[in-house]
Amino acid sequence: MNDYRESYGEFDKSSKSLRKLSHECAGIPSPHGKHFYASVLFTRLCVSAVSLQSLCPNPKSLGQGSHWDYVSACTLARNIVECYLTFYYLCIQKVSEPEWEARWRLLNLHDCLQREKMFACMNIETEEEAAKVIKITIQELRENAYFKTLPAKQQQHYLKGNNALFMSQDDIVRSYGGDVDDFRLMYRFLSNQVHSFPMSFYRVGEQERGRGVESEIEIGYTALCLDTVRQYLDRAYKEYEDLFRNLRKIIV
Repeated sequence: MNDYRESYGEFDKSSKSLRKLSHECAGIPSPHGKHFYASVLFTRLCVSAVSLQSLCPNPKSLGQGSHWDYVSACTLARNIVECYLTFYYLCIQKVSEPEWEARWRLLNLHDCLQREKMFACMNIETEEEAAKVIKITIQELRENAYFKTLPAKQQQHYLKGNNALFMSQDDIVRSYGGDVDDFRLMYRFLSNQVHSFPMSFYRVGEQERGRGVESEIEIGYTALCLDTVRQYLDRAYKEYEDLFRNLRKIIV
């Protein structure tokens, strides 16, 4: 229980710091697309962090019949981790301007085609204007200088729009110096809870979890979610502060 108190307290500090920085940078014009999307994704990190904390009982309520739901905490934790990876990939990692443009255009293509697939599920045909936008988006990606350097087979793969990013999660983790084995272990654990795979509901009786009541497993797994997410929030704080440091000086 002392570990949970510490995890909750440290997470609370990180979450508050994130929100404070977000407010301080509000209203600063974005000189580049990476600044604009950094503000969007950073805001999402802030909002999701507040939501995660609201799911986790305050340590003051330990032993008082609070509602515990580590599975939902895992769901939000994985969402935050994925948001950070996109944040780093699109806004923080240093790449050439043509490569950044290619990354952005691939995101646009993924967005367009995913919307088309979603509407197809509702038996709604793609409107003529939307079809034109998709063609233009594909052409813009084809003409990108960085995209042209990719092998033809890779180009055809990405033009299908099934991938939003050029890099895998593991590659992104490696690019910022993270431990891939540690990341993959935690991501697999979170994913098994998110998708209601057997790991999430087998042995619930033996381990006293998944029933909304306080238990050592519920407390421990919830603390694990807070500790995991806090690492990414702290990274995002430093990177966002650095990205907007000079711009903040100008505004002041």
